[in-house]
Amino acid sequence: MTGKGRGRAPRKARVAGGRGAKSQSKAEAKAKAMASRSARGARKPTFYHFDCAHFRGDKPCGVEERCEGCGSYAPVGMRVLIIKLGARGDVLRTTPLLTALKAREPRCHVTWVVDPASADLLAGNSLIDRILPFVWEDLVPLLVEEFDLVLSLDKEPRGTGLATLVRARARRGFGLGPEGAPRPLSRESWYAYDLGIDDHLKFAVNEKSYQEIVFEIAGLAFGGEPYVYAPTADERRAAREALRAAGLGPGERAVGLNTGGGRAFANKGWTVPGFARLAERIESGMSRRAILLGAEDEAEKNAAIARATGARVLSSALLPVRVFAALLAEMDAVVTGDTLGLHLALAVGRPVVLLFGSTAPREIALYGLGEKILPRVPCAPCYLRECPMTATCMDSIGVDEVMSALRRVLGAGGGATALR
Repeated sequence: MTGKGRGRAPRKARVAGGRGAKSQSKAEAKAKAMASRSARGARKPTFYHFDCAHFRGDKPCGVEERCEGCGSYAPVGMRVLIIKLGARGDVLRTTPLLTALKAREPRCHVTWVVDPASADLLAGNSLIDRILPFVWEDLVPLLVEEFDLVLSLDKEPRGTGLATLVRARARRGFGLGPEGAPRPLSRESWYAYDLGIDDHLKFAVNEKSYQEIVFEIAGLAFGGEPYVYAPTADERRAAREALRAAGLGPGERAVGLNTGGGRAFANKGWTVPGFARLAERIESGMSRRAILLGAEDEAEKNAAIARATGARVLSSALLPVRVFAALLAEMDAVVTGDTLGLHLALAVGRPVVLLFGSTAPREIALYGLGEKILPRVPCAPCYLRECPMTATCMDSIGVDEVMSALRRVLGAGGGATALR
């Protein structure tokens, strides 16, 4: 071996065991240290009850601090989506379905999609877990969620389209076909579907109430379940204040005359002479005041009746709909056509005398709270938007028969607490 190479390791050995080996060992040590620190600081996955009725996901539920070991864990049962957008009276008379659903499946979670104009009628309903107004940004989550049952109870494209898009194990009611027309989603839905197309079935053959039809769609039997609705204490106070402002004195009792009929169909409201003569007879012979009720469309009509009779006028246009419902609860009875006022009166348990014109009387369930008076014309019901007749179906209803029915209704237990 030459002097130049004496005492030196071969190059390969020097690279393997010299400065390079030290650098590698430092890197390994650093990596191990980082791994150790990471291991010490890492959180183990948190336990969550994603299926709990109280779980929010974006914030604490407010019931317990942690899911693990929570004594208030409430697993959601069947997930139900109800799509019933309007009209407002129909939304109200669909609420009995909630009682039957909860009776069959007490832990079921109910989401109800409704038009914004009708959402206040469902507010505070303890049988509904979530109310979603039909606004696109509020409906986006429904395209991701899964439901056990969808009940689609409207035939219009918005509702049927949504019912067809959402993910569900079962669908009943009406969906949207590829042609753009509604179609039945289940065997139980065919009867309700046919009613909308077959006038003979709807006007002459059908004996089922709206509630029976809707329950049938849902696969349930209607057992007389009432509307699910209750005015709050604040709404009742506001209603009494409105009655005082309209001139109803302390201790006075009243009968509500709901003079409107809406714009959807012709002849749903009784005549001006009919209501005027009825108001006079109530004021003179029943120890009660006649309160004329109506919205903006009835302002002129009610003013004419008031000028002729001295009856008090109370415009529901000035009141939130829930306060109007509370006001109806203060009446001894309500005389009305087939309108929202009818369903509000029934929802708060008031007796009614129901005057029919162009709509089908068999579809209205009164729950033993009143009487129906039917027109004496061969063309009713017709569901026409404009009536071609000179003498209409409402002209055929006389004051004497309405007054007799009102006396029977009041004698059968009608009567609210006198205004305090």
